[in-house]
Amino acid sequence: MDIQSLQFPIGKWSPKGDYTAEEIQERLTTLKTIPAEYRALTEQLSHDDLQKQYREGSWTIQQLIHHVADMHLLHYIRFKHALTEDSPNGVVAKIDAWATMEEAKTAPIGFSLQMIEGTHARWTNLMEQMSEDDFQKGYYHPLRQINIKLIDALDMGAWHAKHHLAHIKIALGK
Repeated sequence: MDIQSLQFPIGKWSPKGDYTAEEIQERLTTLKTIPAEYRALTEQLSHDDLQKQYREGSWTIQQLIHHVADMHLLHYIRFKHALTEDSPNGVVAKIDAWATMEEAKTAPIGFSLQMIEGTHARWTNLMEQMSEDDFQKGYYHPLRQINIKLIDALDMGAWHAKHHLAHIKIALGK
């Protein structure tokens, strides 16, 4: 695989803007079901397996799992802000710095698997209660320097979950 295929195994994300009801349901289903995929794929891995990388210089499987837990919590918080504030700035993080903290390299993955499951349960529950108008609300993403509607944020979250699951599968040779 070339570096681009390893870095973006399912392609890069970009906002689509318009989604069919089926596409929205598919993204929600992804966010509901993917925590179980993360758990099934990783919870029995050895310490050595958790240190595998999907490409040279990339984060380890352990760091990826903690990263997904961290970022999906931020995605959920962005939704709450956008639904309760008028065009807020999206909460961002120095993701490379977070992923290279000693805690992200050593904490048991079970902590983050629980976070992913709980965050996804709350996040999808919230989205299932949202109206079409709610999905048109949004936030400004300071790193991407764009306004993101919550409908696109749903798509981004589902993409992000699949993106890093693909990285883990590459690292494990699956």
